[in-house]
Amino acid sequence: MRRESRRRSGRAGDCWQGNISVMRKFSLSPLARPNIERIWIAAAEEIGLRVERTGDAYAASDGAGRLLIATNDHLDVDDAVAQLIFHELCHALCEGPENAARPDWGLDNTGAQRADITLAHEHACLRLQAHLAAPYGLRELMAPTTEYRAYHDRIPADPLADDGDPAVPIARAAAARAAERPWREAIMRAMSLTAGALEHPLGFLAGPSDRSCASCAWRYLGGRGKPVLRCRQSADRDGVGRRIEDDTPSCDRWEAPVDCHDCGACCREAYHSVTVSVRDPVVWKQPDLIERNGHRFEIRRDGERCAALAVEASPRRFSCSIYADRPQACRDFEANGRHCLDARRRVGLSAR
Repeated sequence: MRRESRRRSGRAGDCWQGNISVMRKFSLSPLARPNIERIWIAAAEEIGLRVERTGDAYAASDGAGRLLIATNDHLDVDDAVAQLIFHELCHALCEGPENAARPDWGLDNTGAQRADITLAHEHACLRLQAHLAAPYGLRELMAPTTEYRAYHDRIPADPLADDGDPAVPIARAAAARAAERPWREAIMRAMSLTAGALEHPLGFLAGPSDRSCASCAWRYLGGRGKPVLRCRQSADRDGVGRRIEDDTPSCDRWEAPVDCHDCGACCREAYHSVTVSVRDPVVWKQPDLIERNGHRFEIRRDGERCAALAVEASPRRFSCSIYADRPQACRDFEANGRHCLDARRRVGLSAR
């Protein structure tokens, strides 16, 4: 019987040193929740497949209508039952009804089948996964955690686009089967319910399960009335974010506190100019960088960037060449503040 090829990451390996119940509680996969497991077990049953947990296989089919999924104490901490069921359903679609009664859908990674054929079918399965999960915002969460993850991450925005990959025709045929009953209804319902179950209290998707709002760059103290903890990513038109607590689970917009040297968004294309007062010391301290624009003084631009921005190529680092003399507008600019988030969004560094 084919066993799912596994790899253990450093993060997962550390957790395996401890108690199993603790390991599962702090799983790195947001999908490892009982309610989401039930959603996908029900989806498999709707298609005509029964899910059984076992210690003898990781993720497999016995050819007799059973999907064999490893028990929790055999799963890597970054895997989830829902993810593995979905993977097996996509394999079933790729191999077609003629292979439904064959163990592991007729695939063989033990050496009897040519490696290039096996690889193309494995890649087709991943393309189908991306195709089916993307409309629900689940493409990344439903991705594999095996050595095939690198291939999955290279799949184009349209997973079924013909790019010369031999996996594409297989995936296209599988997608056509997925659009038929009972597959279509079962998978669409499971995807929709999963996305709903993962929704964050702020309305976003769930983020890394080992993070919380306490460590996010966009947590701030403020708002109307008495200042309370809020989230900049959820801000309304007035710039006031929704209330959070430090132990609020992270969402998919979680970011580590901004390092200005790695970012530089506010000095790049995010803004078109920096206006300075005629009384600002930068006017006479850095006259070569000052331009007059009508009645205003501005810092000169170098293309779409501030002319004072210095960039190191490798690794790319940003710095201000006149930092000690920088204008008041730059001194007032708050890292991790409202305008910082706007700047990062404008250059594509933060979620919109």
